[in-house]
Amino acid sequence: MQHWTAYWQQADTLNSFAEGQAASGYHGELAAFWRQQLAGLAASATLMDLGTGNGALALLLAEQKQQQQQATNWRILAVDAADIQPQRLIAKQPALAKPFKQIRFLGHTRIEQLPCANASIDLLVSQFAFEYSELSASLQEAWRVLKPGGRLIAVMHSADTALAQDSAVGILVMQNLLAADGIIERVLALLPLALRSTQSPQFMQANQQLLQQVKVYQQSLAPAAAEWFHYLFAPFASLLFQPAVDSPHQAKRLQQSLAYYLQRLSDQQAACITPDKADGIQQQLQKLRGRGQLAPLYIEGQLFGLALMAEKV
Repeated sequence: MQHWTAYWQQADTLNSFAEGQAASGYHGELAAFWRQQLAGLAASATLMDLGTGNGALALLLAEQKQQQQQATNWRILAVDAADIQPQRLIAKQPALAKPFKQIRFLGHTRIEQLPCANASIDLLVSQFAFEYSELSASLQEAWRVLKPGGRLIAVMHSADTALAQDSAVGILVMQNLLAADGIIERVLALLPLALRSTQSPQFMQANQQLLQQVKVYQQSLAPAAAEWFHYLFAPFASLLFQPAVDSPHQAKRLQQSLAYYLQRLSDQQAACITPDKADGIQQQLQKLRGRGQLAPLYIEGQLFGLALMAEKV
């Protein structure tokens, strides 16, 4: 879990696997999808975001509550298994202060063990989080805390999405970079030599070996993998281009960050909903006597994930 805690405490994004506008929350068709799930909720409803990260989905709930002003008094909870501290983002994004006051964030909280009384929640929501948990236990826990008529809406990763497929490519590149005697290890060994003298025979020989290794590896890469390589290796290359006293320390930190990134993407791949997992979810819902369906969710014409929409009868 340290790899997720480190990410959420260092990232300036509200949600994972997000770039550009998506890093600041949900917009467009995705935001519209989630707002539709809020229609018809009682004014005094209790809502919980499962696997909230830095609070992207919880923020949408709070903003919707604000828009309805006096018409609603929703109680909004947001939990995550990692040690999250979303409030630190307010320093850079002051506009978050008001909606974040509407949310109670709880870190170190697993979906399988929610700190809630039986039949106390009207709506459980989750995006790219529920599938990371132990599904059978989490479904049972969801049914414990949901009120009769309460709903669970979870958007989950699918191996068929472009995101998951691109992540699979990234994992292979990271594994190669981080391998024993791989490119990153050579960079770490080269930096102390560069600080002493870039003209020494020892540095020149080691540098030539690194350049050759990079060249051979790049030539073996398909375009998608090459993009990953340039993105991941660029920070290390810049340290070699202009070495400073703290460059070896910076390189070790980059290596650790890269290892954490690999762990997060590996978690994502393992969490993807397969046909067997989908069957297991449906069977569990039947045992719980719940109504529900698991269906593809398309955003802007592209498969975004699988949406589980279930109701406790």
